[in-house]
Amino acid sequence: MSFLQIFLICFSILFLILAVDLRSRKKIQPLTCWIIILGATFVLISSFNIEFLNSVSAKFGVARGAELIVYCSIIFLGLMFFHLMSNAQRQELDLSRLISQMAINSAYDAIKDSLQIYKNTQNLDDFLVHMRVYNEEQTLSECIQAVIKFWFKKFIFINDGSRDHSLQILQQLQIDHPDCIFIICSHSINRWGWAANKTWFTFIQQHSDDLHIKYILTFDPDGQMDISDMNHVLKLIEKEKNTDLFVGSRFIPGGSSENIPAMRRIILAISKFVTRVLYGTKVSDPHIGYRVYPLSTMQKIHLTADGMHYANEINEQIKQLNLKMIEFPVHIRYTDYSLGKWQKNSNSIKLGLEMLRKKFF
Repeated sequence: MSFLQIFLICFSILFLILAVDLRSRKKIQPLTCWIIILGATFVLISSFNIEFLNSVSAKFGVARGAELIVYCSIIFLGLMFFHLMSNAQRQELDLSRLISQMAINSAYDAIKDSLQIYKNTQNLDDFLVHMRVYNEEQTLSECIQAVIKFWFKKFIFINDGSRDHSLQILQQLQIDHPDCIFIICSHSINRWGWAANKTWFTFIQQHSDDLHIKYILTFDPDGQMDISDMNHVLKLIEKEKNTDLFVGSRFIPGGSSENIPAMRRIILAISKFVTRVLYGTKVSDPHIGYRVYPLSTMQKIHLTADGMHYANEINEQIKQLNLKMIEFPVHIRYTDYSLGKWQKNSNSIKLGLEMLRKKFF
């Protein structure tokens, strides 16, 4: 037996042990574990019988077994890439969790007295409006004023490490509107929209009893959304009492998307198809941020994603939890400002990689 054969035998046994150990500690998904086990077993058997390796490789149109091992090794390196990506994500998740909880505790301490004395006086007091804020000083005040004019009075803002005057604008609006509830959770550093999404989810799940609400509206402060579209939701709430989630859509009758770039439209069409195939959720606008969650639904949803995958995680749970979802038409207006923020087409590639990692690893 040659030195190479001995090396491959030891190598394959090592990876068999590694796969079982990683799976026992739930560090990898079952599918990944079985791929590693089958690959290592194949290399182990082939190490004892080179002719067997050559005969198998011939069935795949490969001249020599050694070449087949090279090809398999490339696939294996790809699997390891996703595994390392997963480990990096876990470290990022721990950091986001720490920053998020610090922001939640600070915000609750600042607002708890106001929450205790606030009395609901109208139906719209049953709503809490969420906005994620990151360097939005150009549109923030106008957007919030429009939502207040619609008669919403309760807000939760996630100031996601803004470096401009967004926080000062929020604080001034809080002074200007003493009849409103402004919950401001400030991340000490920017963690992006997906981590901000988890912060407001966690705040509501931890302090829902103090909020005296029934619904949560998610709304962007970049000027793309139209608060008047909420008229559709208010009618649906009266008509569809047992609905678990109201999701806005640009692509149903009555909806529209003004100045949407052609490439963005193609990406959204692909995301709709992928969401249906991977998660089984039939939604026409899967990544729209314009949604209304009943509080009872919020208590059911459990977010783990710390990356761009969070929207798909919610879409996946719609199917898993058998939530009754109704779409309502929205009007989205793309501007040079909103397109220049962070909605890059290249993000779709990052999202695709995260989807694969989350689904299979």
